[in-house]
Amino acid sequence: MSSRAEDPPDREDDDSGRPDDESVPESLPDDQRVDDTTWSSFVDNIHWHTSTVPDVTPDEIRDVLDDADWVPPEPQPIGWRTTSPSLVLGLFGALGGAFVLFVVTVFFRPVPGWLLLVVIAVIVASAAVLFSHLPTRRDPFSDGREV
Repeated sequence: MSSRAEDPPDREDDDSGRPDDESVPESLPDDQRVDDTTWSSFVDNIHWHTSTVPDVTPDEIRDVLDDADWVPPEPQPIGWRTTSPSLVLGLFGALGGAFVLFVVTVFFRPVPGWLLLVVIAVIVASAAVLFSHLPTRRDPFSDGREV
């Protein structure tokens, strides 16, 4: 006989195969349960704060910022024109060499051996130049992010 036939007749399963909520026993023992009045007093004392509201109005903040004499300094130029020329050449050599190696091996068959050696030497030398530009010092209090 199957175990279904041995189940008591008053216990019915829902579609998921689990028994209904009335037949599931309470998971906490009686000595650990909290009575309803204690639970209500606990829940009533909980206050939900989604955000803090500043005591200063936006108009006051604008007034303080308008009165400030601070002027931001001119930003320093950034980009490849301000970097070291060897860094730019190393970058162009590594990326350009890899691109030339790809184009030559895909479109031009057979490839002369001296051309492959020259392109590989340019890539290796450029990678060495790029590695030489890596920072040599590290801030012991830094988490690794640096601009």
